[in-house]
Amino acid sequence: MFKKAQHGVVILGLLLPLATQALSCRGVSEGGTSLAKCDATFINPPIFGDLCQNATLTGIYTLRNDTPRALKINYIRIQDNDPLPAAATAIIPTPTNGCVIGSFLAPGATCNISLQLLPLAAGTFNRVLQVGIDTRQVQIDAPAITSLVSLCSTPSPLPPPDFIPPVPVPPVPGFPPTVPGAPPQPLFSTSILGASTVTNTGPTLVNGNLDLTPGSSVTGFPPGVVINGAININNAHATGTKIQASAYFTELNGLACNFSFGPGDTVITQTMLNTNGPGVYCFASSAQIASNLNIAGLLGQSYTFKIGSTLTTGVGTIVTTSGGILNDNISWAVGSSAVLGVGSTFHGIIDALASITLNNGAILNGRAWALNGAVTLDSNQVNPTGP
Repeated sequence: MFKKAQHGVVILGLLLPLATQALSCRGVSEGGTSLAKCDATFINPPIFGDLCQNATLTGIYTLRNDTPRALKINYIRIQDNDPLPAAATAIIPTPTNGCVIGSFLAPGATCNISLQLLPLAAGTFNRVLQVGIDTRQVQIDAPAITSLVSLCSTPSPLPPPDFIPPVPVPPVPGFPPTVPGAPPQPLFSTSILGASTVTNTGPTLVNGNLDLTPGSSVTGFPPGVVINGAININNAHATGTKIQASAYFTELNGLACNFSFGPGDTVITQTMLNTNGPGVYCFASSAQIASNLNIAGLLGQSYTFKIGSTLTTGVGTIVTTSGGILNDNISWAVGSSAVLGVGSTFHGIIDALASITLNNGAILNGRAWALNGAVTLDSNQVNPTGP
């Protein structure tokens, strides 16, 4: 009897650590072969190469439940092990099948996590994506991100075709339409321009100046962050930006239309872009993006969208670019207001006569200039040099 009790104590002593110890597991699977005995694994995780400072790179991690029961996702976070700014990495909305904190992942099922790198300074990343689960392992670690960040040179943005600034346009006279060179300042150093107010909710990141005039209220910074620029309220910088952005809007609307669309033709489609290519697109009324688009063009080519009324993008829609075209050579001259949908990604300069709204999690790889209204932000990234 005593020996049986001893055996029971020994067995319990062996099992108890398994039931109580909080373990962290490196969960990686390449080509379907598990490299670690984890309750969940990351399937073919992205490999980030070396990066240029202020460039943006996004990777999607696919998490799979390898147990015979549902797993609960307790948290998704990034472990920082380097001196780079915390804002250099961010978990952003995933277009499809996103992992949701507090949800359950069925046996064998997968979900996706989007991780974006925005290196704000030179150095070396050492960061780990971590997912908390409700098993004895407690936490699943993805492979560490160890990319080197260097200061790289990038070509200067080019103006749209036939751009001739009005005379005078203080404080600078402008630049020739087709010759590469420094763009007008302060206009192309500004990522956000508001007229009445600029309001923000959540951890928004703005790369470049944030200007407001003639209004006086900029709220939500912090928690929002402005890098490589400053917040300018009713000063000479903001006034100069407003004058030049208004002139830019006038010049964009003065461009001759290459492709015209009537009031009943409001949806911008991939077929439309593939058929016509770079040029000036004119919409008599509103324009909307309801599905994913790719804007293809070579370095120096441009797309200009002249929109009579509103511009809207659908929830989760993604606009990408290819071929080397610069974000600053994609212009959206909006006759009223522009609204980017929740979790959407957009490219180019939005130069709107009224207001601009970026809904929760929307990413703008470009600029937002609201000439006579408010700019509203909600946990966004605004980065003119974004991919």
